[in-house]
Amino acid sequence: MIAASGTAQTPAFVAEASLPAVTKDGFYEVEIVPALAVYLNGSFGNIRLYDAQHHEVPYLLREESARYYAGKFTPYEILEKKQEEGCCTSLILHNPKQSELNSIQLIIRNAEVTKEATLLGSDDRKQWFALKQHFSLSPAANANGTSEVKIVDFPLSNYRYYSLRIADSTSAPLNILNAGYTEDNRVEEAKFTEVPVRKVTTGQKPGEKNTYVTIRFDTARLVDKLELKMKGAPYFLRHAVLYEPQQRISKKGETSTYYNRLQEMEVNSHHPTTLEFPALKVKEFLIVIDNQDNPPLEVAEAKPYQRRRYLTAYLKSGVTHTLDVGLESLSTPAYDLAFFKDSIPDQPQVIHTGAITVFEQKQPEASPTFFTTKAFIWVAVIAVIAVLGFMSVKLLKETSAAKKEGL
Repeated sequence: MIAASGTAQTPAFVAEASLPAVTKDGFYEVEIVPALAVYLNGSFGNIRLYDAQHHEVPYLLREESARYYAGKFTPYEILEKKQEEGCCTSLILHNPKQSELNSIQLIIRNAEVTKEATLLGSDDRKQWFALKQHFSLSPAANANGTSEVKIVDFPLSNYRYYSLRIADSTSAPLNILNAGYTEDNRVEEAKFTEVPVRKVTTGQKPGEKNTYVTIRFDTARLVDKLELKMKGAPYFLRHAVLYEPQQRISKKGETSTYYNRLQEMEVNSHHPTTLEFPALKVKEFLIVIDNQDNPPLEVAEAKPYQRRRYLTAYLKSGVTHTLDVGLESLSTPAYDLAFFKDSIPDQPQVIHTGAITVFEQKQPEASPTFFTTKAFIWVAVIAVIAVLGFMSVKLLKETSAAKKEGL
């Protein structure tokens, strides 16, 4: 077996799954299902494919993303683009024909960051009305260019002006190059697989005006998207914050829980709230909903999803292949195949692994100390016997002396 690090040492594995036999030689995509993703590290690099002779089979990691099939891009007139200190980046777009719109395409210079944004509409640039509030703007880096298209969807409207405000008071702003729309465009959404949830609970604390929603998993799960649908009133629109409870140990060895703030969001009665994450490994979510003076809400539906990811590899017919997952410390392999990804056919056949076998990890044996060696134990036993013998002799002498005095 060849180690990915290039040394002769075989990496230790925590899980293994067999691949189905293929009928002909060629490229195939092995889907990484949620049950397998549990054992992956943050870079997805601790996976190895092997043939029957334990020869390493090179692969490429691919993940689902939205595909855009668009016609001609028509830019909006940007009437104003400014950064308001301590607030946000403000962008005002002009829709002179008051065409009916339900999306805006933003061309953004590549950035790996998540921002909160609000979209408003107006007919006179004086009075502004809400269209979409407190939504996440997460442009993904484009590996084939220096900019990326981000589509902002919103309810159908025909305002003459649109104002996009991106909160960046505590961080550097996004570099928005252009904004517009594409006629006759078609979007093929990325595919996701639902992640199993162990338990969802909803509750309130006395004296508070919040609803607390807890989503628990059986183990740390890979989550890329969360859909949340609430109920409790015919119409509602409320602000909420998503947290990830985490543990930390103090210098004194005491364990405490703190809450890592992930995203702000908005829950409403019209449609589910959808949040996306950059491959988050999480055991539990906590959502705090601000009810203000309204009746509390309950969860109608909570669905986490994992983005579909695949290992694209050249497999041979009549050969048994296995997929092994190493320790999280196992480094990402380096294959020549990465230089020839343009030569791989589009959308190869997808295959799925068989049952996953989890290997029991042996705990390293503690090194014996002087106090646990046989020599020390025998010395201790002899010392105890000597002390007991000395005490017995002394006690007999004292008893004998006492008897003589009594005579």
